[in-house]
Amino acid sequence: MTIEKKEIPAELKGWNWGAFFLNVIWGIRFKTYRALWVFVPFVNLVMPFVLGLKGNEWAWQNNHWNSVEEFKKSQRRWSVASILIVGVSFVFLSLVQLNVFSSFKESEATKLALNTAEQAQSFQKNIGLPYEISFIKGTKHEVQTVDSVPEHELPPNTVHMLYDIEGRRGSGVIEFKASQKAGNSWRLTCIKLTYAPDQTVDILVPCKSD
Repeated sequence: MTIEKKEIPAELKGWNWGAFFLNVIWGIRFKTYRALWVFVPFVNLVMPFVLGLKGNEWAWQNNHWNSVEEFKKSQRRWSVASILIVGVSFVFLSLVQLNVFSSFKESEATKLALNTAEQAQSFQKNIGLPYEISFIKGTKHEVQTVDSVPEHELPPNTVHMLYDIEGRRGSGVIEFKASQKAGNSWRLTCIKLTYAPDQTVDILVPCKSD
């Protein structure tokens, strides 16, 4: 016997993870085209939550279901799939971020900046050895080789990095900039240390843009 689908059974009311995470795909599959509102700026901030809250009701009303159990089984599969997809995506993005951090941390420019900072008495006094760094943000610009332009005429590769730094005597933020001409080693163009908690600034290499 086919169950009337206009009124959603009380036992089906509740949160729908498939509608929340896979909103557009889920909406097209279950003829809930309200999900396309996620493409509208500002509306897309709240629409996933609306879909999560109302998803069961709309999926029930917009589709033919032979039984409550059939509906539950369908939405359960979508919920599991959505959570798995989000979980895998989170792990992948975390690994990418870790790889980027590792590449920055192990770069010649970072090593040069840290070695330079370690020699400063102010660094030894306020941070101390040993110390740990954690990536805040950074940019790296690598110039592409152009056959028609001699290497010595190309602009340099550049990096601009910020790291939290914490040693046995204190913590702070180290900011540095460096450049590298083709075939040459990295050259520091800025090192600025900001010590916590009083935010004292120590400029080890003057920053040309400051």
